[in-house]
Amino acid sequence: MAVLVLLMGCRTERVSVFDHVEKLCNRDKVKLWGENLYAPVIGVDSLRNIVSNVADAPESYPADKPVANSTIELDGRRWTIVLWPLSGDIKHQSIVLIHEMFHYHQPEVGLYPERDPNNSHLSNRDARTLLKLEWNALKVAASCEGEQKRAALEDALSFRARRRQLYPDFIAEENSLEILEGLAEYTGRRIVIPSDKEFLQSLPELDYLYGSDNLTRSFAYLSGPLYGLILDQSGHSWHGEMNAGSDLGYSAMAIYGIVLPEDLESAVESAKARYDFESIDAVEEAFQRKLEERNETIRKLFAPDNVISLECPNLSIQFAPDSMIKMEDGSMVIYGCKAYCDWGTVEGHPLKMKGDWRSIELPRLDTLSVRGDTIVTSGWTLIRKKSD
Repeated sequence: MAVLVLLMGCRTERVSVFDHVEKLCNRDKVKLWGENLYAPVIGVDSLRNIVSNVADAPESYPADKPVANSTIELDGRRWTIVLWPLSGDIKHQSIVLIHEMFHYHQPEVGLYPERDPNNSHLSNRDARTLLKLEWNALKVAASCEGEQKRAALEDALSFRARRRQLYPDFIAEENSLEILEGLAEYTGRRIVIPSDKEFLQSLPELDYLYGSDNLTRSFAYLSGPLYGLILDQSGHSWHGEMNAGSDLGYSAMAIYGIVLPEDLESAVESAKARYDFESIDAVEEAFQRKLEERNETIRKLFAPDNVISLECPNLSIQFAPDSMIKMEDGSMVIYGCKAYCDWGTVEGHPLKMKGDWRSIELPRLDTLSVRGDTIVTSGWTLIRKKSD
C-alpha cells in the first residue's frame, strides 16, 4: 500500500488522503458497482510535478497534455488525474478522488455513455425552471417518508416529464450526463458518506448550481446524487440494473410505483407553488436578459467573417464544466480554457470547438504581439510547437 508524493524528482512522503480513500473503497466491498473503485492516481500541481498513489508513477506531467480532473493515457497506462493540491477537508478531497476513480472504472462496469451529451436546452428559461423545481421536489422527497415522499417524488417526476415533453430531442442527452457525471458525484458521496441522513445534509454544498449561468454541463452534479439517494432509500438493489442508457427518473418511478398525471401541464401548474416557483422564476427572468446579451456577443464574435478556423488533430481541451456553453449545432463555446493538439496550444477565451472535436474557431481579436511561433491577442494566445 505504498502511497507516495513524487516532487522535484526525489523527495517522497505519505499522502493520508490516498490511504483514507483506499480504506473507504475497501469498506464498500464492491457493493455499489461490483468493482473496488480504488484506482491509480496522478495529482498534477502548477509546476506539473506529480503526486501519486503508485510508486513508479512518472515524476512530471508532459507539457503538451491538458491538466483537468479526468482519466488519461500516459506512458502506456491509464490514470485518474486530479489537479493538486486538492482543496477542502479530507471528506471533500475523498469525494473528488472517488468521483474521478469512478470515471476510471465506468467503461468496465458498463456505465460510460457513448455520446458527448449536448444539453443546450438548459439555457432556456422554461427548461431551467422545471429543472430547479425538480431539484426542490426531490429534496422534499428525500427528506420525508410514506405518502409525503411519494407525493413529492411524483411532483419531481412530473416537472421532469414536462421538461422532456417540451424538449423531446434532449431526453437521451439528459440521461447520458446523469449517468456520466451524476452517478460519479453520487458514488463519491455515497462511499464517503454511507449514512442517508448525513448524505442528505451534504447536498447543500451543491446548491451553487441554482445560481449557475451554465447548467448544460453541470446540472447532473445535483440530479445524480438526489436520485441516487432516493433510490437507496427505497431499499431496492438498483445499482445492478443500471447501464449506460439508463434513466434515473424512470428507475425511481418504477421502483416507487408512481404513475404520472395524464395532463402534465396542469399538474405542473398546480404543484409549482409548493417548490418556491416565484423565487426561481425571478432568477430565471434576470438570467434570460443576461443570456440574450451573451448570445448576441457570441454571434458577433463568431460571425463567419470574424473567425480563424483551425484543424486540430488529436484535440483535447482543459476547462471547467461551467465555463462551457453548448450551442444548438453541437459546437461548444468555452471560456478560460487551454486546448492542445498536434501542432501546439491555444489558451484563453473565447474559443469555439466544433462538435466533431477536430477543429476550433477563434475570433479575430486585437493582436498584441507576434513573436516567432507565438501569437498573443486580447483574448487568446496561440503557440505552435517548434519544428524539429
